[in-house]
Amino acid sequence: MVKAAVMYNFMEPLRVESLKLKAPREDEIVVKLTASGVCHTDLSVVQAKLPFPPPVVLGHEGAGIVEEVGKGVCDLKPGDHVVLTWVANCGKCHYCVAGSVHLCEVTNVSITQGQEAVFEKDGVDIARFVGVGSFAERTVVRATTAIKIRDDVPLDRACLVGCGVMTGVGAVTNTAKVRPGQTVAVFGCGGVGLNVIQGAELCGASRIIAVDLAPAKLALAKQFGATDTINAKDAGDVPTAIRSLTDGLGVDYAFEVVGEPAIITQAYMSLKRGGKVVVVGVPAMGQDVSIPGMMLALEEKSLIGSLYGSANFRRDMPLLIDLYMQKRLKIDELVSRRIKIEDVNTAFDAMEKGEVARSVIVYD
Repeated sequence: MVKAAVMYNFMEPLRVESLKLKAPREDEIVVKLTASGVCHTDLSVVQAKLPFPPPVVLGHEGAGIVEEVGKGVCDLKPGDHVVLTWVANCGKCHYCVAGSVHLCEVTNVSITQGQEAVFEKDGVDIARFVGVGSFAERTVVRATTAIKIRDDVPLDRACLVGCGVMTGVGAVTNTAKVRPGQTVAVFGCGGVGLNVIQGAELCGASRIIAVDLAPAKLALAKQFGATDTINAKDAGDVPTAIRSLTDGLGVDYAFEVVGEPAIITQAYMSLKRGGKVVVVGVPAMGQDVSIPGMMLALEEKSLIGSLYGSANFRRDMPLLIDLYMQKRLKIDELVSRRIKIEDVNTAFDAMEKGEVARSVIVYD
């Protein structure tokens, strides 16, 4: 039996209870979780903004130690330290063959349908969220979602590479490919937004403008590399404020990390000619984004999406771990609170109030 946090109904608190864990299939492994980040995406499921039906064990930002492997698994063994991804790339579809493993057809199914149940209670199957289910002491995942990492990195830090760090840094380095000297604005300074900021600093951006409503988040943004901050509550017209900081031009790249259509439009209006908005946040189902069509052609401004930092996980996640161990990437500073799994609903409340960058569940 394993202790896990289960969502049985939308808009209700998760219930922490004991579940039966099913045996791994031949291409799966059992992972004893050491830690799991509490990400806003998990809260979006609870709030019915993402289409993942209950009952489900949430959590997708986990790290731990391999405990058991299926008979078809060759590249992992018990005792290996791993970071979990929510991309079960198949290696065979059009996207995997083309090198875009983050767009794998298996991934698309796991995000929107993904009802493989590895947990059970009283004869009722319970799904693992996006193939992970890291709000549990143990979970069963496909071997392709477990990225082996060095043994000397603290797993309660490494877990954040599983989503927030990879998504934010990768949006800058992989999706946008920001070059030294270019200018960047970041709309939303939560856990992912802070990683966009430090990704921009790693790339040598000359100006990194952080936009948020919470003074505490803007203070953190400075710590992570922002050169300027704008409190959207006080600034009036944010695009005008951004242009005033960039010689009237606007920025080369604006990253939207909130998932609000109105903010995506603001980001678009903050661009210089030829600039790009990179949408990292996920708007709720059914929401549309409105932008001035004339600017698309006459000013060559564009709008692109970034899924999971456009990552090649086996290349990028160990690299981010190395950068952290070299003290070139901030992860310690992301951890606002270390909590027990029983405190997961409190962590959601703290997230909604803007009190934390990340709460991390630490398992015994």
